[in-house]
Amino acid sequence: MFKNIVSNLFALVVAPGKAWQNISSKEENFTAFLNGYLYPIMGITALSVFANLFSEHFTLEKALKLMTIDFVKFFVGFYIASFLIDEFLQKFFEREKDSKQVEKFVGYSLSVYMLITIFINLFMGTFPFLRFAPLYIIYIVWEGSKYYMNINENKRLLFVVLSSLILIFSPDIIERFMFILMPGLGK
Repeated sequence: MFKNIVSNLFALVVAPGKAWQNISSKEENFTAFLNGYLYPIMGITALSVFANLFSEHFTLEKALKLMTIDFVKFFVGFYIASFLIDEFLQKFFEREKDSKQVEKFVGYSLSVYMLITIFINLFMGTFPFLRFAPLYIIYIVWEGSKYYMNINENKRLLFVVLSSLILIFSPDIIERFMFILMPGLGK
């Protein structure tokens, strides 16, 4: 399972076009995708908060709250992004509803965002430029729109812009909402 996760993440980061071609060519059970790839990455992302447990002003209570926020933002963000992208595919691109394909697309794209979050949690404050790393999702979506989603070339830019905005901001909006629900954490 972890070998599959690492190899898929590595391929998506290093060569997204080829990774999307491999993803589209293999027949993968949707339940296996969720349980063997997406949910474990969400869990690892949430657990990466504990890397800073022994720092100066970091308590177990704060770590548990931040872990909950990280997990919920990606879990709920995944389903919100999947729903929104599936809906605008039907409305703007005249495509039939294919929630499994869209959820895989969103899951693989968000897994790169989760990897970035893991690095941010591990190296908190050390590399401030990592805050801009989620913008790499735009390139992941660009390649995925061509090789996995098969979007027409003339509508590809619209798809990339809308999908990227949804993929980047869905987890962030959920995170902001969670910080409102759990005051005192600060960011």
